[in-house]
Amino acid sequence: MKLSIEELIENVKDELLCYEDMEQASQRWEQEFLGWVEKNKGKHKDIVVEKDGVFFKIKDEEDVFEIANAYIDAIDEESIKEYWEKF
Repeated sequence: MKLSIEELIENVKDELLCYEDMEQASQRWEQEFLGWVEKNKGKHKDIVVEKDGVFFKIKDEEDVFEIANAYIDAIDEESIKEYWEKF
């Protein structure tokens, strides 16, 4: 299954916003993710560039929850740099 980058961002941000006081973190995730995509486009197996846009491959909707929850854990553990290294 693949989602457009915009759709993935929207879904992950929606999931982050289910938690209290995550507005700023959701914006930060979006900016960091866009930077990560630019840096890894053409180099990462889950980023698919097609003529009609850039997409991100996921197994299922559960991956969206895992992406958001892992980011929340990274914030709590102050390990955001490691989060993006393993993304």
